[in-house]
Amino acid sequence: MQIYLQAILNGILIGSIYGSVTLGLSLIFGVMKIINFAHGSVLMLGMFATYWIWIFTKIDPLVSAIFVVPLLFGIGYYIQSFFLNPLFRRESAEVVEPISALLLTAGLSLAIDNLSLLFFKSDYRTIQTFYTTSTVHVGGFTLSVPRLLVLGASILIYLCLLWIIRRSRLGRAIRATSQDRDAAALQGINIYKIYNFTFAIGSATLGLAGAFLMPYFYVHPSVGVVFTIKAFIVVVLGGMGSITGAVFGGLIVGMIESVGSLFVSTTTTDLLVFLIFIFVLLFKPSGLMGEE
Repeated sequence: MQIYLQAILNGILIGSIYGSVTLGLSLIFGVMKIINFAHGSVLMLGMFATYWIWIFTKIDPLVSAIFVVPLLFGIGYYIQSFFLNPLFRRESAEVVEPISALLLTAGLSLAIDNLSLLFFKSDYRTIQTFYTTSTVHVGGFTLSVPRLLVLGASILIYLCLLWIIRRSRLGRAIRATSQDRDAAALQGINIYKIYNFTFAIGSATLGLAGAFLMPYFYVHPSVGVVFTIKAFIVVVLGGMGSITGAVFGGLIVGMIESVGSLFVSTTTTDLLVFLIFIFVLLFKPSGLMGEE
């Protein structure tokens, strides 16, 4: 029994990793209804920023989040302002063709990944801290300290997004824009600025996630692809545009991978995740917690 409980706890920790990466993606889709294929590449930039800050200053990755989060906020704001906003119609602020945003973000992802490959080469880079391999023992269970930190980061991102969306003036404007763009514009809301801030906030969440991932994960120019695939699976399972659904979907995938590995190979658990992903797309495309 203990081995199953250990697997469940590990599944929660793994799921928190996926949730922390997916929250920003879900926010962006919920407001702008665009599929952001550059999400993983922006995460990769955050991880590289954390790595180089550590190389040159030896600042702990968790502390470097103070610098990485605003950096990715700025990058996200720039991407939306100069690349995505031109795709939106001035009349209704909707993407002219959904495929246009998909292709543009996919192109941005390729450009970011290949520029990173040009400057940083294809080496796998890691950060070794005093807690990289640390574990804690609670009630007979062994828990990874870095993964616990990512769990904390995931909870922090989730709570911050909820506060911004539900309590702040910006959040009210974001909700209004996501519900009815035309009505929001008639009320004097600059929907293009709202898009800029939404994309920037979604990117900033990756700064915190990337900084907390680096103590035990690797970074290289193609690492974003791995997280992009997982993020889309998670966001579809939980519900496109649902912040709570992103957390829920991450936990589902984490549980399947962790508990499933007790019975079958890693390849088979990955196959099971994709089968569930396809099943949800076919029979409940809005996701398990999304609105119809």
